[in-house]
Amino acid sequence: MTEPTQAKPRTRRGIKIALGLSLAVNLLILGAVGGAMLNGRPDGSIRDRMDLVRTLGLGPLGRALDREDRSQIVARVGQDRAQLQAEREALLAATLAFVTAVEADPFDREATAAALAQQRDHVRGLQERGHGALMEQLERMSPAARAEFAARLRQSLERRRDDRR
Repeated sequence: MTEPTQAKPRTRRGIKIALGLSLAVNLLILGAVGGAMLNGRPDGSIRDRMDLVRTLGLGPLGRALDREDRSQIVARVGQDRAQLQAEREALLAATLAFVTAVEADPFDREATAAALAQQRDHVRGLQERGHGALMEQLERMSPAARAEFAARLRQSLERRRDDRR
C-alpha cells in the first residue's frame, strides 16, 4: 500500500507577481541611487576619472597609472571642458547615427559605413588627446615612477593573458 502524500500548499500566483514587481522596483531605485552617487565631473570621484580615462582610449595604460598621475592627466585634458564635452557629445551623436543607419530598411551599406567612419574619427580624436596627455605625464615622471608604472602595466597585461588561457 502506498501512503497518501500531502499536497504542498501552493503560493497564489498573485503573490508571486507582487513579490517580483516589488523586487524590480527596489532594484530600479537602488540603481538610480547608485548611478546618482557615481555620476559627477571628470575631476570628481575616482569612478569619474576612470570614465574619462576610458573615454580617452587609455584603457589598461590608465589603470596602471597611480592615482596622482591619473589625476594630473585628467586635469590636463579637462582644462578645456567645453571642447571635451563637445567631443564626447559628437561621439554619442555619431554612434546614434550609426544605430539609425543599422535600423534602416532597406539596409544602406554606404550610409552605415559613413556613420561608422564618423564615429571612428571622434574616437581617434579623443584617443590622440589622451595619448598626448599620457606622453606629457610620462616625461614629467621620474625614472623610478616610470619603472613602477611599467611594472604595474606588465603585471596587469600578463594577468589578463593568463586569464585567457
